[in-house]
Amino acid sequence: MYAIILAAGKGSRLQPFTETMPKCMVEIKNKPLIFHTLDHLSASGKVDKVIIVCGYMADMVQDSVGGSYQGMEIEYIINQNYETTNNVYSLYLAKDYVNADCLLLECDLYYQKNVMDMIMSGEADCNILVSPYNKDTMDGTIILAENGQARELLIKAHQDTSRDYGDAYKTVNIYKFQQDFLTRKLMPALELYVKTGNLQSYYELVLGSLIYFRNDNIQLCVVDERSWYEIDDYKDYERANQSLF
Repeated sequence: MYAIILAAGKGSRLQPFTETMPKCMVEIKNKPLIFHTLDHLSASGKVDKVIIVCGYMADMVQDSVGGSYQGMEIEYIINQNYETTNNVYSLYLAKDYVNADCLLLECDLYYQKNVMDMIMSGEADCNILVSPYNKDTMDGTIILAENGQARELLIKAHQDTSRDYGDAYKTVNIYKFQQDFLTRKLMPALELYVKTGNLQSYYELVLGSLIYFRNDNIQLCVVDERSWYEIDDYKDYERANQSLF
């Protein structure tokens, strides 16, 4: 199995940390975020190769992680246009690099081992790691579901501000794709979007379009919101460092 870690962005909301390091090198509990993720991937015993999509201060990531980590091969893709593109383009750059089942992870996550165990256990065409949506503590992409199947994905800009979304789930930004779904569905749709759409957009919109058609088995893997943190700003950084794991 492969894993793709998206780590190209600048992380402006985490300044001053990101004035001297990329977002994935910010330390939580005295260890850079990317090494927490690499440790979990290695501990799963299922990941042979990790592809890291770098951009901002890419040399620091490459020098720190190297060409292998705890038995996993490490390969790098450089998004030279990281300042003018978003994650849809970073993922697009990896389209020719994967030929097996694959995990997709964003670099700004800190989480418990059971979070990785949960997504690894998923056997659908696409598994999406989520938590029940808490509007007081969560922000970003949400998913509406029926009997565990994803039925609608809404990025923040598309959410109805008058609606409560008490029945929704927040994406953790960790996904597991079966090879057939990845190579025949997601990547071709991603390529079409990149060639016709906005490079500053989000891969979630492409996945949302596949959810809309309801032709695939796209399931949710639900974890407790207290088992993970997304490190977007200093408040998130403080909360994660004060966590009990």
